[in-house]
Amino acid sequence: MKKGFWRFGAIFALLLVFAACDEVLYEPSLVYEPPAEDVEEIVEVEDVTEYLATYEAQQETEPEEETENDEYYQYEAQPYVIEPPAHYFDVFSSGRTRGEYLYDLDYLYNTLSANFPFFGVIYRLWGVDMHELYFQTRRHFEQISDIRSDQEFANTVNSRFIAPARGAGHFDMLTGRNLQIHIEVFSSHVNRPSDQFLYFLYELDNPATRALHGLTDNHFAPPLPGDGSFVFPTTSNNIEARIIEPGHIAYVNILQMNHGTMPLDREKLLEFYHYISNFDHLIIDIRQNDGGDTRFFPELVIAPNISEPLEYYFYMFIMGGEHNRRLLETWFGPWWNDGLRHTIADGVAAFVPVHDDLFARLTYLDPGDADILDHYWTWHEYIAPSHGDAIFGGKIWLLVSERNFSASEQAAAISHQTGFATLVGQATRGDGIGINPLVLALPNTGMVVRYSAIYGVDPLGRNNQEFGTSPHIFNRPNRSALQTVLELIAEGNY
Repeated sequence: MKKGFWRFGAIFALLLVFAACDEVLYEPSLVYEPPAEDVEEIVEVEDVTEYLATYEAQQETEPEEETENDEYYQYEAQPYVIEPPAHYFDVFSSGRTRGEYLYDLDYLYNTLSANFPFFGVIYRLWGVDMHELYFQTRRHFEQISDIRSDQEFANTVNSRFIAPARGAGHFDMLTGRNLQIHIEVFSSHVNRPSDQFLYFLYELDNPATRALHGLTDNHFAPPLPGDGSFVFPTTSNNIEARIIEPGHIAYVNILQMNHGTMPLDREKLLEFYHYISNFDHLIIDIRQNDGGDTRFFPELVIAPNISEPLEYYFYMFIMGGEHNRRLLETWFGPWWNDGLRHTIADGVAAFVPVHDDLFARLTYLDPGDADILDHYWTWHEYIAPSHGDAIFGGKIWLLVSERNFSASEQAAAISHQTGFATLVGQATRGDGIGINPLVLALPNTGMVVRYSAIYGVDPLGRNNQEFGTSPHIFNRPNRSALQTVLELIAEGNY
C-alpha cells in the first residue's frame, strides 16, 4: 500500500465542517489607517471635496488601457489609493468610526483578491461580479448615517457581499455554533506533533473576535479526555441499509459523511457488506449528502469493497497570497518549494510553481483563472483494500445529485475517475477537490469568514466547483435516480 492517501488524509478531513497571523494577535485599531500595501501615493490636500471631484473627472476622461485578455473575465483587484475624506472619522453609535468599518471591508476584499481563486468561477456560475459587489458595498458604508453594532456591520457585509456568492468556494461567514465547531476542531489538534491548525487558532483567538462572538478561554482550550464534544455517539441514524430484492439487489443510504459517527457507521456498513457479499448489485445513495469528513467514503465504502488498489489524481492550484502561505505553513511549509518542478509520476507532495507545459495539458482550464494561479500540487493517491479481497464483489451503483458538495462531491469524483461505481442521477454541486477551508478574522470588528484556498481541477482542467461531477447515466425522464437504476437492472442494461 502506498502511503500517500493515509499520510495526507488529515489534510482533507472535515472539509465541509471547515489566515495566518504573526505571533502578536490582532487588536482593533483606534482610527482608520489605509493599508500600506494598497496605497500608491498619499496625497495631502486641503479641499478633499475638490480633490475627489478632480480625481473622478480624470477617471472618466482617461481612456481605458487595452488588455490582452478582453475576451474573458478580468480579476485584477482595484484597491482605493486616495486619502480618506474627513467623514471617515465620523463616530457611529457602535463606538467605531466609519473608517474602521471601511478598513475591515477593504481588508476582506484585498485578502480575498490575493488568496481566493474563485471570483471568476462565481461570475461564470451566477453572473455575480465580486469586484463590483465590493465597490457597491463600500459605497453603502461611505454613505450610511449610522451603524449600531459590529454585528450589524457583519450582517450587512454578509448580505451584500458574501451571500451572493452562494457558498461557492466554501465562502461564507462563520457565526454561532458553526464558528464554535471550527474552534473545537482546531483546538483538538493543539499539542499534536503536526499542530496543523495552529495558525487557524491564532487567526480566531483575538480580542475583537472574542468580543463579537462572546468567546472565552474555555472555547479555545484543548478538549480533555472524555470531553462531551468529542465522545463518539452510542447510536447513529446516519445509515439506512435494506434489501430491495433478496440475493440480488441491496441498498444503502448515507445521509452524512459524519466524522462523529464514523466508528458506528463503520461497524454497521461492514456488517451489511458481509451480509450481502453474494448479491449482484449494491446501490449506494448519497443524494441527500452535502459533505462532512473526506475520509468517510474512501475508508468506509471504497476500501472494504476493492481487491486491488485504486489510483486517481487531480490538480490543486493555489494563489501565492501571504494569508494562504502563513496559514498553511504547518501543513505545507516543508513541501512548498518555489524552485521545484515535478510531474505526476514524481509523487511529490509539494506546491510548486505553475508552468506553461502544465497549462497546455489542461485543455478546459479557464485562461482568466490560469492568470491568477501561482502554485500547484498534483494530488496523486491510492486507496488500498482494507480486507484483502473485496467483501462485496458485485456491481456498485452510486446515486448522486446537485446537493453533493465538498466531501460527498469528492466521493463522486473519485468513484467516477477510478470506475469504483457507476454514477446515476444529476451533476453534483462540486468543490470537493481541496483541503480544509481557511479562516479569516477582520482586525477591527472580529468578523470571521472562511474560504477555499484550493482551486481543484480534473485531469482535463475542469474546475470542480464550477462543473462538479457528471454522472455516467442521467435520470430517465420522470424517474428518480433509484428508479432509473432499478429499470436498468431489470433490463440487464449495465
